[in-house]
Amino acid sequence: MKKIKFAKFVASGNDFIIINNFDKKIQLKKYPELAKRMCKQKFAVGADGLLIIEPSTKDNCEFKMVYYNSDGSFASMCGNGARCIAYYAYELELCEEIVNFETAVGVVSCEIKRNNIVKLKLNDPTQYKLDIVIKLENEKEINADFINTGVPHTVIFVDEIEKIDVDKIGREIRYHKIFSPEGTNVDFVEVKDKHMIVVRTYERGVEAETLSCGTGVTAAAIIASLKNYVEPPVKCITKSGEILKIGFKKNSPQDLISPVSNVYLEGKVYHVFDGEFFITD
Repeated sequence: MKKIKFAKFVASGNDFIIINNFDKKIQLKKYPELAKRMCKQKFAVGADGLLIIEPSTKDNCEFKMVYYNSDGSFASMCGNGARCIAYYAYELELCEEIVNFETAVGVVSCEIKRNNIVKLKLNDPTQYKLDIVIKLENEKEINADFINTGVPHTVIFVDEIEKIDVDKIGREIRYHKIFSPEGTNVDFVEVKDKHMIVVRTYERGVEAETLSCGTGVTAAAIIASLKNYVEPPVKCITKSGEILKIGFKKNSPQDLISPVSNVYLEGKVYHVFDGEFFITD
């Protein structure tokens, strides 16, 4: 029987298990199964995903972030997870208040601020595809937009977000053939005013609606801005009721490759508890 120490973190309802594997005692090949076992709701710790701290090979990085969804699938980026792992690394004295760290999508940075607030600077989004028409199984057509904020997101604007069956419609779009084989996260967005939106997200890898998604609210805010529904900075009300702040710079409308830059995601994180998980080798 092997004992693994972990920390449980929450960011606007998105919950994570974090393991400090700086000593590399846990093998990389063990991560997917570990994520599935530890993240299983009601049968284990329970979480949306597993974050692992590893040493980085890059000179300008304090550590490397590795992320697996609760179903054991690898994800290249997680906005709320990145904010949590930066705060935990700061608590472990692996970094200072401003930290650069390695992810699968490149180097990102975080600023640890007062009152548990962490500001994450993201890499510029890619793969913009506006005004997509998606035909559902019932022949209904949905207008959507696509953007990659570290992971793929399909954004759909709605009038009454509380009436949306996020799991049903989200699952169908997540597995839709036009997003095959990678699939997509799905964000439903209601615009409240020029600086406020409400977002509900069906998360790929969790395969259900989550209480919050950092890359999802970022995707929603940027697409809403490109459609002139909002102006940065944008506040987002998540399913948990907590508010995340998204900022970015709008570039020239003619810049179709990088219409926005200097993207950041800001909000509170909470270190809920520490524990030990027992596994057999």
